[in-house]
Formats: sequence, structure tokens, C-alpha cells
Amino acid sequence: MTSNSGPWTSMMSTTPSSNSICGMTGMNGTTMIYCPSFTCNYTDCYTMYTSQNTTLCADGVCLCQLIKQTDMCYTVGCSLSCADSCVNASQTNCSVYCCNSTGCLNSSFASMMMNTTTDCYKTFQKAQTCTSSQPHCQLKKETEGSGLKWTAGCTTNCSAQTPCKASTLPPCHLECCNATMNSCLRLNGTLNVPNFSTRGPHLNTELVASLFCLLAITLML
Repeated sequence: MTSNSGPWTSMMSTTPSSNSICGMTGMNGTTMIYCPSFTCNYTDCYTMYTSQNTTLCADGVCLCQLIKQTDMCYTVGCSLSCADSCVNASQTNCSVYCCNSTGCLNSSFASMMMNTTTDCYKTFQKAQTCTSSQPHCQLKKETEGSGLKWTAGCTTNCSAQTPCKASTLPPCHLECCNATMNSCLRLNGTLNVPNFSTRGPHLNTELVASLFCLLAITLML
């Protein structure tokens, strides 16, 4: 997974049913939905999303969609239908997220936020809901070129990577823990990889549905 492609394992596309009622209802009884509309480089997408106004979609168009065109280029706007979902970091010409309400892309763009400070993960506090298929929270350290990349967010399990001990080279987990009602990540730079979190998903799925974890973020150093 490259930093440019983003941590899409926590941001899978959804495909609303064709008869979904979306947005608000206008004076003439038609549905209304507002979406952002622009093309961006991955590192600029979050900034553009937070600084631009949304656009009212045309009558009968009730979907907002974020498309990954190339490894670095993304486009967002109103859509009549959802494209094929992005299922891995290398896939292109696919839908990162597709949804049917105003503001429904907020978390997708938040996951694209870039930060150049060395300890940004220590102060990042926004949360997302982890699914039953990703019942753990992680803070993962990887190399990217000559620098480092940090990724925080929901994950399937922690067994694929080793803990980031003093002598460990990336990729490794500085933190990986079972998701709880509040984020279990400490975000203080200390190792937090309990033994039980490396055994793979084993929590009661009825409880996992409401668990929270930090929004996926990527840090380029």
C-alpha cells in the first residue's frame, strides 16, 4: 500500500439501492442532494474539500461519488450510479466511496488528510465506526521512499506485522488493539500491542458493530 493511494481498506464503497430516496425534497417534490465537485491530487484533496462549496445535483441525480482515476488523481461529484468499488490500493478507475446524502463523503476525505509534523498522530482524535470485519485499531509504521509513513485506523487483525520495538525495521505496528467504544489507541509514541490483539478477529460481532477507532490517516515524513 502506498501513501498516495490512501488507506482504502477502511473506506470501502457502498452501492445504494436504485430506489433510494436521497437528500432533501424540493418545492416540486423532487429529491435534492449537494455534492462537492472537483478534481484533485491526493495530497490536496482534503484541503480542497474543506475549502470549496458543494454543488446542487441535477434532478434525478441522487448520488455523490469519489473516484480514484489514477494513483494520484481523484475526482468527486454528482453521479447517476456507483462505479465498481476500489478493493485494493493499486486499483484505479474505481469508486472510493459512493453514497446518497449531502455530506456523506466527509469521512472519506478526512482519511486523505496529510500532515508533515512528526507527531500529528498524537493529537488526531476524530473517530469512525469499525465494522465487524475490522475489529481492531492500528497505528502502523512503514517506509515510503527515504521517509516514513504512518497509518492509523481500523484493521482486520494485527498478525501481519511485528511490533515496533527498538531494533525493528518498518513495516511494523506501534499500536494495535481491540476496538472499544472509545479509541483504544494511545497516540503517545509508546508501544501498545497487547498479545491478545494479534490473534485475529474473535470478538462477538454483535458488540463489534458499535466499536470506534480513529479515522484512517496517513503521515508522510
